Amino acid sequence: MSSPSFYLAHGAGAGHHNDFLIQLSAAISEQRKQSVLPVTFSYMKEQEHSLKKRPPPRFVTLVPEYRHYIEHEEACVVAGKSMGGRVATQLSHLPMVKAIVCFGFPFYPAGKPEKNRLSFLSDLNVPCLIIQGTRDQLGGYDWVSQQDIPENVDVVWIEGADHDFKTLKKYNRNVSDTVTQIAKITHQWLVKNI
Repeated sequence: MSSPSFYLAHGAGAGHHNDFLIQLSAAISEQRKQSVLPVTFSYMKEQEHSLKKRPPPRFVTLVPEYRHYIEHEEACVVAGKSMGGRVATQLSHLPMVKAIVCFGFPFYPAGKPEKNRLSFLSDLNVPCLIIQGTRDQLGGYDWVSQQDIPENVDVVWIEGADHDFKTLKKYNRNVSDTVTQIAKITHQWLVKNI
């Protein structure tokens, strides 16, 4: 049996032309020997066409957009960077979704942990992997490690990385090194969990 298709949605502010997502897609494709399928929300398509920044629409409108990409699949993994991962968590009830992967989950808006988004993880029907930087401004290690995370959610930490997976100079690693590590973690987790 071939591996389930791997769909990847972008974050709120940058689409698939973003360097991190370009590198990540290539690294995951190499690990899985299968192309990553990009999910681009319509507001981002407009932004890329007009070259004018625009905020994402209301969150609830993004969920059916993502669902439309995967509706013909028998088995797939839904993934996303930041907001894209948050949207992916809302698809776990669909029969074709076998796992969810979030790269930099936005546990809360910057500086507002009281407005957390833990509820997005509470009713997942499938295994979920969150790869998070210890310095992520939307959910760093100190805060997340004190929360009650569901058993079917695995959080793997990238030491010293921020929300965009950039690390401080003292860690002596560039984004390419981090992307390679993230792709390996993702591949190994998927082999084990689906």
